Amino acid sequence: MTDRPVIIKLGGDALASPQRIVAQARRLARRAADGPVLAVASARRGVTDHLLGLAQEVASAAARGTGPATTFRDGGRRATRAEGDRAVAAGEVVSASLLALALNELGVPAVSLDAREAGVVSRGEFGDARIRQVVPRRLERLLGRGIVPVVTGFQGWQRGRVATLGRGGTDTSAVALTLALGGQRTIFVKEAHGLRTADPKLVPEAYCIPEAPHAFLSALTAAGAKVVQAEAAALAEEHGVPLEFWSLEGDAADSVVAEGADPTGLRAVATLSDDRSASVTVVTGSALELVHEADKLHAALAAIGVTPGETRTATHGLRFVVPAARVVEATRALHTAFVSCRPDHGSRRAS
Repeated sequence: MTDRPVIIKLGGDALASPQRIVAQARRLARRAADGPVLAVASARRGVTDHLLGLAQEVASAAARGTGPATTFRDGGRRATRAEGDRAVAAGEVVSASLLALALNELGVPAVSLDAREAGVVSRGEFGDARIRQVVPRRLERLLGRGIVPVVTGFQGWQRGRVATLGRGGTDTSAVALTLALGGQRTIFVKEAHGLRTADPKLVPEAYCIPEAPHAFLSALTAAGAKVVQAEAAALAEEHGVPLEFWSLEGDAADSVVAEGADPTGLRAVATLSDDRSASVTVVTGSALELVHEADKLHAALAAIGVTPGETRTATHGLRFVVPAARVVEATRALHTAFVSCRPDHGSRRAS
């Protein structure tokens, strides 16, 4: 190929309805007019959780009365896990097929491909596999002929079976395909408007970060931020793959992650929680900034009556372990004290 393709990952929100599928197909069509494009499709919103639950229900019902229920995610028999993966992977197959269908109806030649057809080879456990390599020959031929490949994310092919890559694995699929094809960049189309200073579901006033270096994104995702899968962020950092975050509508990136981006003044809060405990990590572009902030951050938590069970040093950040029941309050307090307190923070807000 003479032109380097752009790889576009479409999240579940982008493909949540027939109307949204067609809208994204139109955007892909416009971009395909300017050069080669490859799309990576997630399952439609809610489908993966539904299929996971259905597979678990069937496994439990089959095991009832014959001993402990087998879970294909948690150490069950290999055959059970393999069949569970095949069922769960159907969500991406449907999305990719519908998106390719829409593109063809719009006059843009496209073809959907599963992991085997796209040359995505994985290894590891079913339900938590890792991409070992991508053999891109078929993809290169399609792109060379002006056809848009629509690849199923979240899955690889190993030992003659499909294996899923774990939650958020479509992100890693997109970055791995970018590397294999020598792509220009990876674009993530998401409902959220770009990389933000906190999860907007927890902190509505969180604002957009227009530009950041890879290390900042890697630190955020390692701390629990769900903007992309942590493995995808680490892979992009290792190989210097430029990343862009686009909203469901619009003609420009909300956030860009690239080598050489200035980390000065970058601050954000990442939250990770379960039923019993939670951690809130403040992340900065420079770890040195945190040296003078620790006392203020502890004071911000004390002001709302939260005493961290533990404080740890994380990559470019400080991690506070708090009760799960107080995680939203703690996240907002730390965001206010650490991020919103900066006098220039308003200039970074998304338009």
